[in-house]
Amino acid sequence: MHLDPKRLQVLLEVHREGGIVAASDYLGVSASAVSQQIKKLEEEVGLDLVDRNPAGALLTPAGRILVNGAERIENNLNDIARNLRPIAGHLTGVVHIGAFHTVIRNVLLPLTSQLEQELPGVEIHIDESGEGPGMTKMRSGKFDLLMLERDTAPGNAPRGFTDVQFIDEPWVLVSPSNAPLVGSERDLADVQWLRVAPDTIGALPMQRVAAATSHIHWVPYSYINYEAAHALVRAGKGSTIMPYMAIQGIALGGMRVTTLPALGFRRILVRHRNGEDSPNTATGQVLAALFQWVATHHNDWRGNTYETTQ
Repeated sequence: MHLDPKRLQVLLEVHREGGIVAASDYLGVSASAVSQQIKKLEEEVGLDLVDRNPAGALLTPAGRILVNGAERIENNLNDIARNLRPIAGHLTGVVHIGAFHTVIRNVLLPLTSQLEQELPGVEIHIDESGEGPGMTKMRSGKFDLLMLERDTAPGNAPRGFTDVQFIDEPWVLVSPSNAPLVGSERDLADVQWLRVAPDTIGALPMQRVAAATSHIHWVPYSYINYEAAHALVRAGKGSTIMPYMAIQGIALGGMRVTTLPALGFRRILVRHRNGEDSPNTATGQVLAALFQWVATHHNDWRGNTYETTQ
């Protein structure tokens, strides 16, 4: 029995995509071409491989055996390619990145698909982590890069580590859409404020506002994460201060975003072990790609791109 490996791949995609038409879209060929390849494979095997029905295509027992074999072949080919990369001069390795939610959503996830093409020998692993647990993993070697957030002033890195300034983004006022307009810092005294958990970085700009305001009106609602803050603001319960990334890319219905220079900015840093930024290391390559990506997308965090109320 002779089996064509290319036809095995077609069967594998029919299984993964759930049907002939979906597989044809993925493979970039016509549905009839996919059907013809499956039919020829069935002729080679002498058995039906796919049960076709209006809901899609289901594998027969024989089809499942072939798909399992096709996956093993695919994995073996990937292993071969991975083993050849060092010989061909490509960097290989796994880079573990610890980060917080907003930078994962706005930076790391958009970047990873690009890195799969630019650094095919490097695997990127991303874990959501706070600074304390993240440093424990950095010291034990489980993290290679750690994203940190600061309220304007960065401070110093621990001995043996280097902090690199990554992104400065403004703190913005996020209010219910029906709240009174805020045109200047003086108007902040009239804002009804949500409480922010004191051990979060968002509490720091709130402390500055409270210190500069003779009377501040707190409402009996508080939050820890930004998703809860969005819900409270949309419900009209109060206003708060967030970094711009916390509202970037989300539906702003029910919310008004106001930029005020006096609110300051959140500084995002990248921490790495000393010497790991060398371009000869996988970590150094990923670090360089991070900064190149941000340089290309720098307008995403500049004031002239924000929805503002003046």
